[in-house]
Amino acid sequence: MTDFTFVHACREIAAGAGRLEYVWDITKRHGARRPMVILDTYFAATDLPARLAAGFGAPPPIHAIPAGEPDLATIEACRAAMARANPDLILVVGGGSAMDCAKVARILLSNPGDPMAIAGPAGVRMAPHPSLLIAAPTTAGTGSEVSESAIIGKPGAAAKLIFRSPEITPAIAILDPLLGITAPASVTAASGYDAVTHAVEAYTSKMANPLTDLLAVSAMERLAQNLVRAFLVPTDLDARMACLLAATEAAMAFNSANLGLAHAISGPMSALHHTPHGLANALALPWTMAFNAPELGAKGTRIAALFGAATAAEAMSRLRHDLGLDLSLDRFVPPEALDELALSASKSGQTRMNPRAATLGDIRAILEAMRGPTSGKQPRL
Repeated sequence: MTDFTFVHACREIAAGAGRLEYVWDITKRHGARRPMVILDTYFAATDLPARLAAGFGAPPPIHAIPAGEPDLATIEACRAAMARANPDLILVVGGGSAMDCAKVARILLSNPGDPMAIAGPAGVRMAPHPSLLIAAPTTAGTGSEVSESAIIGKPGAAAKLIFRSPEITPAIAILDPLLGITAPASVTAASGYDAVTHAVEAYTSKMANPLTDLLAVSAMERLAQNLVRAFLVPTDLDARMACLLAATEAAMAFNSANLGLAHAISGPMSALHHTPHGLANALALPWTMAFNAPELGAKGTRIAALFGAATAAEAMSRLRHDLGLDLSLDRFVPPEALDELALSASKSGQTRMNPRAATLGDIRAILEAMRGPTSGKQPRL
């Protein structure tokens, strides 16, 4: 066995229908007196604020994160709201964007100044903030509730800002499937495919190790058995719980193993063309797995078996078709922008983690192939 390092900074995971109410136990256990709540826009307009006020005993300060992927202006607004509240406990309820926003805004309280000073994919030393951060994801996708990274947009840039440190990881993650039953089916599909991509790419990454493999395989198995069910039957709490747990497992895997070529492509797609991240991964993954096939070996066979297909690429193609994500790249990126997109993807650190080395020409050929749907069949490059 080769040497490896496994990193996991989240201290506690509570899972189950209705477990959001566990926040009250946490608040008492830690003696928190100044709770604050960060919500995405959708939940800010529901009865959740009133429920949280009743649970805390008094209405906590609430800051709503606007729809869309966060940028530096979104982060600054959240940071300013946190500074006014001076919280000793922060609960964030929302999708990956809300969680990423809360993670970065909070750490800027203890690392004042230009956010660029603490941004970087390799991670930098960050002063911890004394508040207790609790994350309750409303979608099964990014795994931000347990990862030590956060992705923030930078207008006009080909790459997003990455903030990485154990200090920004939520101390406690609450996985409550009741929070996701009102999500549109398209959101369940795209976020779920994001989790699939995390698991598959962590499993096949050059940085994969025995512990990340265990987590990635478990995540893939849960998603293979439950994601389409959650997409088709939104009220199936067992399926939603399985997908939430899988997203968390996949994030714990990629936190150490990193990702691969699909994420190298989806990153600049989102940054330059505002393609939703999970959807961008769905457009890329069947084709990048077809490209990677010569290097996958037994892992490719395992992925195919888990998803009930002949090859890993066919498995990813069939899954995206079943989720309504078998779309042409042309709907999101104009053909004349593909050279720029290929160049941006070639510069991503995730390209270096991919199991098969990819040249600029290889990436450009993959993008060209992405212009056509696969109809759930084996992608042919």
